[in-house]
Amino acid sequence: MGRLNKYRLSLILVFLTLVASTILTWWTTRGVVITETDKIFYDQVITIENTIINRFELYKTVLYGLQSFLAQKTVTAEKLGSYTKSLRLEERFPSISAIAYAKRTNDDHYIVTYVYPPERSTAIGFDTGGEERRLTAINKAIDGATIGISDKVLLAADQAPGFVMYAPLYKTDNPPEDSEKRRTAVDALVLITFKSEDIFKNVFRPNDPYPHLDFELYKGNVAADDHLLYDHDAAYYIRRSKNKGGLETEATIFIGDEVFTLLVAAKPSFGLVATEKNLPGIVLAVGLVASVLIFLLFYQKMRSQHFSNQIKT
Repeated sequence: MGRLNKYRLSLILVFLTLVASTILTWWTTRGVVITETDKIFYDQVITIENTIINRFELYKTVLYGLQSFLAQKTVTAEKLGSYTKSLRLEERFPSISAIAYAKRTNDDHYIVTYVYPPERSTAIGFDTGGEERRLTAINKAIDGATIGISDKVLLAADQAPGFVMYAPLYKTDNPPEDSEKRRTAVDALVLITFKSEDIFKNVFRPNDPYPHLDFELYKGNVAADDHLLYDHDAAYYIRRSKNKGGLETEATIFIGDEVFTLLVAAKPSFGLVATEKNLPGIVLAVGLVASVLIFLLFYQKMRSQHFSNQIKT
């Protein structure tokens, strides 16, 4: 009888060891899946950040080119249009809504004089410095002899939400060293406008490389609606999402001395393929079934041996 109890105790210990090993394997596999999912997520976040930065740098290069071309020239609609056509901007950068030239008036207003393409000509006559957000970007560009990027505004041509990039055109080849004198030395502005829905039109659309992510780009350090420049998926609102258990991150992006906030969140569909995602559960189920089967096999063998010994005695 004592020998039977020893067999039973040994069998129970073996069973518990098998169960513990199964749980440990499940936990390890689960950790690997979570780590791999996190890695994929944050790798894609970095790629999105770099794509946004590179795209803005391209837009700045285009604007610097326009600034250089129009500096110290008598600007006409034909010159603006021909230069824009020569760059094939509509083909290469469909994200750009319009390019415009705004002349400074004697009372320090900046009136849009020429616009390309012609279908955006309803903006002609618009005072592009008549709004605080626009004027802040304009003064920043003038004072620093650089490019200024506005916060979210309504575009003059169609009142669509978007933003504007400004570059100053001075009366002399070289702007004054003193930032205050630069404001009096400004002759005009060259600017590029962008619709929010089209900012990354040829980058993230129409073939969306991130169908399982949503990301939102804000001007400044505040993620609020009135600073939202771009929303990758308007149907999935990150800051009001109920999926707060999912992967989500916030990043600050610097483009020159301009600051942007990027929110990125994984949609419920994000993750590894189904087989990889379900691997921990499969490991747990198979391990527990195997443990029970091994236990029953040895238990049956032990009972058979016990009865055989009883018959012999």
